[in-house]
Amino acid sequence: MYEAFFSLEDAPFVLTPDPRFLLRSKGHHEILSTLIYGITSQKGLMALIGDVGTGKTMLCRALLRELPKDVGSALVLNPFLSDAELLGTILDDLGVERRGSTKGELMSVLSQYLLTAGAEGKTVVVVLDEAQQMSVEALEQIRILSTLETATRKLLQIVLVGQPELEEKLQRHELRQLDQRIGIRCYLKPLSRKETFRYVEHRLRIAGLAGALPFAHGALVRIYRYSRGIPRVINLVCDRALTAAFGARAREVPPALVKAAIRNLEGERPRRRRGAVSLSRPSTAWKLGRVAAGVAGVLLAGAAVATAYRSGWSPAMLYPQRPAASTPTAPQADGSAPPSVASVTRPLVPPASTRTERGGQAQPAVMAQGGLKSLLAQALTLWGVTQDLSEQAIRAWPAAPDGTPDVAAIATRYQLSATWLPEATLEELQAMDLPALLELEAPSVPGPYLLIRLDGSAATLVSPSGAETRVVADKLEESWTHSAWVMWRNVDLLPVDPNQELTPIVIGTLALRLQKLGLLSAPVPTSNTERFRQAVRRFQSSMGLEPDGIVGPRTTLALSRAVAGRFGPSLAGGAPAR
Repeated sequence: MYEAFFSLEDAPFVLTPDPRFLLRSKGHHEILSTLIYGITSQKGLMALIGDVGTGKTMLCRALLRELPKDVGSALVLNPFLSDAELLGTILDDLGVERRGSTKGELMSVLSQYLLTAGAEGKTVVVVLDEAQQMSVEALEQIRILSTLETATRKLLQIVLVGQPELEEKLQRHELRQLDQRIGIRCYLKPLSRKETFRYVEHRLRIAGLAGALPFAHGALVRIYRYSRGIPRVINLVCDRALTAAFGARAREVPPALVKAAIRNLEGERPRRRRGAVSLSRPSTAWKLGRVAAGVAGVLLAGAAVATAYRSGWSPAMLYPQRPAASTPTAPQADGSAPPSVASVTRPLVPPASTRTERGGQAQPAVMAQGGLKSLLAQALTLWGVTQDLSEQAIRAWPAAPDGTPDVAAIATRYQLSATWLPEATLEELQAMDLPALLELEAPSVPGPYLLIRLDGSAATLVSPSGAETRVVADKLEESWTHSAWVMWRNVDLLPVDPNQELTPIVIGTLALRLQKLGLLSAPVPTSNTERFRQAVRRFQSSMGLEPDGIVGPRTTLALSRAVAGRFGPSLAGGAPAR
């Protein structure tokens, strides 16, 4: 209904479990990595526990998409099956023809299929959603399936997905054998306040939002307080609030509209105390779902918007004004960098713990405090950050011991990462394809700049004042200190320190990415083998990086860019593609 009004390509807050909309929070990443590691390393039986509405089904679908191509999978969504029906459903989803109808006959067919797949080195996984609703007999059948194994490996990997009641059920005496066989248990928790803000923005960006976020900061706060970080409730509130904004032709959603949307969702139920909402009980979420489902196509009365405007709200109060970019100036006759640069007064020293991919200590760069903060704000807007960039918020940014802005800590505040790269080259920045904060040391034009475009022969720089200038790449190489800060979104929580030991989970995550890029064949390694290092070298060579086989900052940034795809700023275009 409101998609065209807000320039969206898709509905951002539908309740269907579309894996595209999955926000990889730290908790989601850890669960996905752990389950992938458990499946690829043949752990056998695993469990994923999460409360109502936390996104378990979406996580299951994302898990199946992340698995290597040679892994056979079955997703069972109906928990109300007998043990024989369960076996038949698994065979159907695996694409295996049923031969017989009794439990014994179906079990024989599945066992033969698993033995054949195991002999070929293939992995088979079955994911059972809503497992808390399964009968004791069906769960006992799952235990029997988990015993199918050879002397060296489990033939079937099983993931039980359910609400906390599943754990209570597994504690029954008759299911103690099944409970003891579960080797990995993961717990999906609600989103934090910051993750909720990021979740709303993430879904809007995936749906095609290119401009500023339509929700005011206060509106996001109210959404979190009501939803308590439960994604399903967040979706319901945001959808109603955007519908109301569309009905009132309001481009931005103030807290008053969110409050009205919440009242609409609750219907005629008694009003709750502020902050007293809880979805820990399935019945509560079920009632909320019924109320939401029964109210379709709601257009809230324009009085709510009028109230918001009378209270003093206006769009100008929500977002800081961006510095006006001047008309790009033509390169000077000698191709030198632009002369209008803010003065430099104090150095910025990267964190002492920072190491380079080449093993050297990080060296200080000279950047002005004010100029650097201005460029950091401009870099954050390239990543779609619109909230908390007011003058007051910028003044409160973390600082290094010497008083200069702590770039890494500032990026973390906005759910991003920042990596310090000494001794970098333009070729390496081109491979990473991400905007970078540079330091020029030419006597006439010292100071910090933001590199937003690079096409090989020329580069576009932004000064702290917001002015853009295009310069010749060779001249930039001569005046640049060859150090840079690169801001990025660490979707897979990849390592940035080459001295950090790669854990099996991290290696498995990296290997899956390399396999999807066609650089690594099955099976996926979970240790730092020579086969894994060769795949890393192939990736480095394809990106124009030094093929040393080490997963350091440059390789990590290039890989993160390949994973992020179009959802991030690019040196080829300077802004996220939509």
